[in-house]
Amino acid sequence: MENIKESIQDELIISGMRVRNRLALPPLTTNYGGPEGTVTNEVLQFYRQRAKDVGLVIVEAAAVRADGCIVNNSLGLWDDSQIGGMKSLADSIKEMGGAAVVQLSHAGARGIPGGGEMHGASPSGVYLRDNVEPFIMNQTQIDRVVDDFGHAARRAAEAGFDGVEVHGAHFYLISQFLSPVTNLRKDRYGGGVSERATFALEIMRSVREKVGPHYPVFFRINAIEKMQGGQTVEDAITTGRVLSQAGVSALDVSIARCSWQESNGRRFLSCSSALRKEDPFGANVVLAARFREKTNLPVIAIGKLWNETVAAEAIHGSKIDMIAIGRQMIADPDAAGKILAGKSGDIILCKECLKC
Repeated sequence: MENIKESIQDELIISGMRVRNRLALPPLTTNYGGPEGTVTNEVLQFYRQRAKDVGLVIVEAAAVRADGCIVNNSLGLWDDSQIGGMKSLADSIKEMGGAAVVQLSHAGARGIPGGGEMHGASPSGVYLRDNVEPFIMNQTQIDRVVDDFGHAARRAAEAGFDGVEVHGAHFYLISQFLSPVTNLRKDRYGGGVSERATFALEIMRSVREKVGPHYPVFFRINAIEKMQGGQTVEDAITTGRVLSQAGVSALDVSIARCSWQESNGRRFLSCSSALRKEDPFGANVVLAARFREKTNLPVIAIGKLWNETVAAEAIHGSKIDMIAIGRQMIADPDAAGKILAGKSGDIILCKECLKC
């Protein structure tokens, strides 16, 4: 057990960012933000409780525009007035010993109902909800969102975050451009794998322009879209290689499980990223390991990895750089500490009901 414990506790350096161990808190939407995307006391308390043991905290999706929120009471980085609250959050995480990264996102047509110029933005008008009308973005609108991501990254750096993560997974806006299911464009943003990655690459360049060449920039990517016609592992690895050349520091490797649904007379794509109760421990590790091998970038794996034996095998057997513990950290804020102590049997278990 000592070797297992030491493997999880190994230090890691990513683009100069020191991470004290190999456990990460992934971005978990809390709905605790203020109505204007601001950090509240509830947000601070949630992250302080969970930052005390993990090496890395990836703060939940912060919208780069007010019309791109994933959930109600989403955090935001669309305005300079939000920097102060975000600084309090970054400082709070770092005071507990964790490295602080914040995820940047625009939900596109998968966002909550609302208003705004980019509400319902999409590459090709495919429905992702039955109550949000998608529209096809023109070049001016694409350029505007690309610029928004860059400015949001600049605000995150000014707030003191150690890095940012660009959310390119789970069929939010960037993911919609990457997927052959939701990107049917005939211009330079659509077609083959490399063309579908154009939007993501332009966002990466915008972010790099604002934060410089050495600031840690992660990218969350679907390793696979589990549906007919969805992005394959080979497609995603090709995208990962292109992103590596564009200056991505690490890949946060997730999945998307999708199906077509009908409601209110509309056919829409419904997606989930969580492993199901019947899925085995570490089911996604083999996918993340392929990204590690083929892109040569550090990778973060997710998916039922709270057992210290499974976690250690992922790190030293499959050469995964970090593992993320999500739902168990909602159910038990002390879960990471128990894993590090070799006491995962003491964790208050998540019920895996998929309602969180």
